[in-house]
Amino acid sequence: MAPDFLDMVLEAARLALLFFIALFLPVMLQLAILFGVAWAFRGLVYRVSSNLATLLDLIGVPIHELSHALGFLITLTGVDAIKLLIDELGYAFVAPKRPNPLGGIVASLAPLFAGTLVLWLAAIYIIPGFEVPYIEPPQLDLASAASVGTVLRESVDYLGRFARTAYEGLPGLQWDNWRTYAGLYIAFSVGLGIAPSRQDLRIFLTALPVAALLIVGVFTLLYLDGNVGTKFAAWQQALAPLLLKFSTAVTYAFVLTSVAIPIFLVVRLFQVVREGE
Repeated sequence: MAPDFLDMVLEAARLALLFFIALFLPVMLQLAILFGVAWAFRGLVYRVSSNLATLLDLIGVPIHELSHALGFLITLTGVDAIKLLIDELGYAFVAPKRPNPLGGIVASLAPLFAGTLVLWLAAIYIIPGFEVPYIEPPQLDLASAASVGTVLRESVDYLGRFARTAYEGLPGLQWDNWRTYAGLYIAFSVGLGIAPSRQDLRIFLTALPVAALLIVGVFTLLYLDGNVGTKFAAWQQALAPLLLKFSTAVTYAFVLTSVAIPIFLVVRLFQVVREGE
């Protein structure tokens, strides 16, 4: 009986892991790409001009720090001190009132969600003419999730099709409308501030395996009594729309942040040429 029960648990755990890969890995990949773009953008801006970086930090950094503060408040950690802008006295920061591991995890992730939300709102409601047609997301199931390479390939393909469609629409923006430039400034500022600090990243990477294990553990218990196919379809139907909305917002954030890189890269190359003369 014991070996049979162990085999059943292992099979349920395997299926739960495939469920986690099929639903969450594509979004996690998008977030990783967004992080990389935001870091590259921030490093490029500071190489171009520290004054320009200060100007762009006026919106992105306060949103970043206020998001930390909100994360501490909703987990009842409390906020002891907050500094919203980078100046000659040092970096912006939020200090929690009391130690709380959950508060640290939520606060470290909060700027990502807040920044993504603001970038999505800027794209939809501020920048006139910024529209992206619906792109069919990858249809992943337990069979395709058994190959992580398939999930990654489908996810990258989806992100590429979405980004390509968005980039193709940029020339059609209303470049004679002041809202376009106001929206792009907000987008560049928030994109600059969405990148996690080293401490945020350390907390996030520490918490990620724990969160993954908890999710897999919960679904392992759900799968123990069988009906795996029915349950997978039910959970996928319930969670997929929410993940798709978040995935779309992340892709908007990626597009708006990445658009800034070639602009500042041209400026930086011009600076390097002039310095070499």
